[in-house]
Amino acid sequence: PPPPPPPPSPSRFPWPAPQPPPPQPPPLPPPLAPPPPLPRISGAKVMNPQLASRALAREERPQLLSSQADTPWGAAISEGEIIVLGTPVLKRRFLSVKSRQLLLVDAPLSTPPPPPPPAYTNFRNPEGSFARSRASESHAKPPLPPATPLVGGRLVYVDPEKLEVKGEIPFSSEFDAELGPRGAFYVRPAGERGRTYYFEDPAGDEVLAETWVRTLLRFKARLVDEARAR
Repeated sequence: PPPPPPPPSPSRFPWPAPQPPPPQPPPLPPPLAPPPPLPRISGAKVMNPQLASRALAREERPQLLSSQADTPWGAAISEGEIIVLGTPVLKRRFLSVKSRQLLLVDAPLSTPPPPPPPAYTNFRNPEGSFARSRASESHAKPPLPPATPLVGGRLVYVDPEKLEVKGEIPFSSEFDAELGPRGAFYVRPAGERGRTYYFEDPAGDEVLAETWVRTLLRFKARLVDEARAR
């Protein structure tokens, strides 16, 4: 019989066998949102100005409500409202000067806002072709109409002895606040055309007055953004 064939010679450059890919580590969980800042409560003062620029989620409200439960101002505000800033002030009107507690509160919306409209809308022009609206092409949000009421917050002044709300300053798209001298600040709910409310810190604290102005303007800017989104 013929001799068996010789075994095949090994390759000069042997290729390694393909290896399976290494196992991938499990994906990291998304980072947790930081908890809402708790207020600093000292006597009649409730300080939490960081909330002016933050839209509170529903699950964040119970912790903030429990933190302000020991203050006497819960009887003067509605259920579910969060105190953003509250300090004693002197309210001046003509020759009258009265001691009041000024409260800026974040109010929950009763219904969720509807979804925003589509970014682009088409319309048929007189020639019969489709054109894109120039307004829809602009990335800038359109301004709100003058004196548009804003929902989601209130600014009230309270009689500190009777715990009775004496008045409410509405928020609108023309709401403005201005810093005055020696711890005074001015609030104009309808801009330059409407009434001006004169407030003053009893101790003349200019830092606290500036905190009020900055917090009010940031709070108003947040309400305007939320109104545009609706």
